[in-house]
This record gives sequence, structure tokens and C-alpha cells, in this order.
Amino acid sequence: MTARHSARPGDAGTPQQPETAEQVVAAAARGRHRVPARRPAVYLAAAAVGAVLVNVLLSTGPAAQADPVPTAASEAVSVADQLGISAPAADGTEVATELSGHLQQLAASRAEREDSEAAAAQTQAAADDAARQAQEAAAAQAAAEAEAAAQAQAAAEAEAAAANATTQDFHDYALAQLGGDESQFSCLENLWGRESGWNPDAQNPTSTAYGIPQFLNSTWAGTGIAKTDNGFRQIDAGLIYLDSRYGSPCGGWAHSQATGWY
Repeated sequence: MTARHSARPGDAGTPQQPETAEQVVAAAARGRHRVPARRPAVYLAAAAVGAVLVNVLLSTGPAAQADPVPTAASEAVSVADQLGISAPAADGTEVATELSGHLQQLAASRAEREDSEAAAAQTQAAADDAARQAQEAAAAQAAAEAEAAAQAQAAAEAEAAAANATTQDFHDYALAQLGGDESQFSCLENLWGRESGWNPDAQNPTSTAYGIPQFLNSTWAGTGIAKTDNGFRQIDAGLIYLDSRYGSPCGGWAHSQATGWY
């Protein structure tokens, strides 16, 4: 009897078809396939398939979470890093405290600087005002001194003019003081012509009567003009007296004609 011989794997003389990598992996998973020895190509294929499966599993995993939103603590830490402040606490509490202290120091420094600037501005304003007042006072004093000098100069000139004045000069001055009233000047000319002859140095030998109007010492005081040898000032005092006592030169002349004095 001829024995049947069925070909088995590994029998010599029977060529075997090479298995694919998928078949090798599937057989190994079922535990029904014995991996032939020394088949590095099959191992490499299996490793490749495993890598593919791993990539697939990884690609189908959950999507990466978005970057976390910065919190107040992380922002405080960021500001602290910029300011060079150490931040040992994970929640930023110490950083926030230290940062708050620095901000308070900055605010205090700024307030102190502003107060200093304000004080300096006030001091400068006071100095400027004092300088302005000093300048105004100096200008006023200079103006007063200039006025006094002008008055002194005028008085000196008047004294010089009075010392060299003539009777006609006194007549012209008196007429001008009367506003050009010829009638009043005529009465005045007669009155003082009889009293002193319009001589500013005339002195009554029996009394203190002196000058063009022949005033006693007590009479000078009532005119507000001190006794003087200036003929022009004597005319001023005489006109003040006549106006206050008689109302006009003609009133004084009328009284003089009636009594011999005025």
C-alpha cells in the first residue's frame, strides 16, 4: 500500500510560501503559530506594524489641552520678574505682597518728590515776590528822591530869583496869582505900596511887622507859611490872609483906608 504523504511545514523538498507580516502577527496573537527561527525580516515587519498601531493609538488620543490662561498670581510673578523680585511662592502671594510694598514705596517717593517740588515752587514764588516788592520800593524811593530834588532845585531857583527880583517882578507875580484881575491888583498895589513899598526886606522898627505885607510874627502862623525873606512867598502869604480876613485885596484896602491898618 502506498502511503500517502501529506506535505507538512518544514518538510524538505516542499517549497513554502513566505508569510506576510500581518499573518505572522495574527498567528502569534492566536498562539497557534510558531515563529520560525532566524527570520529577521519577519521581526522587522512585525515591529513596523506595531509602530503603526502605536501611532494610530496615539493619534486617536484626546486633543492637547489649550495653554492655561494666565492668572493674577502668574501676572504678579511676571511683573515681579521684571522688577527683579524673587518669587518663591507658587501661588504668587509673597510676590504680590512684595510687589505691593514696592509700589507703595514708589508712590511715597513720588508724593515726597511732588511735595518737595511744590515747596521749592512756593519758595521761588516768595523770593520773586520779595524781589518785585524790593524793586517797586526802590523805584518809589527813587521817584520820591527825584521829586524832592526837583522841589529843592525849584526852591533854590526861586530863592535865587527872589534875591534878584525887582518890584516889577513882584507886581507881575501878584497879578498872575489874582488870575489877571486888574481891579483887585490895583487895590493890592495901593495897599502894599503904602505898607512896605513892595520891599521884601522891609522891617517895622517898632514891631515884628516884616516883608511886603508887613505881617507880625503871629500873623505868619495863620497863613501856613513860615516867616521868610522870599518876596514871592510873602505875596502868597499876604493873599491868603486878605482872602480869609477880608474876602479880597480890595476889601483889605478899604479897611486900611478906614482904619490905617488891615
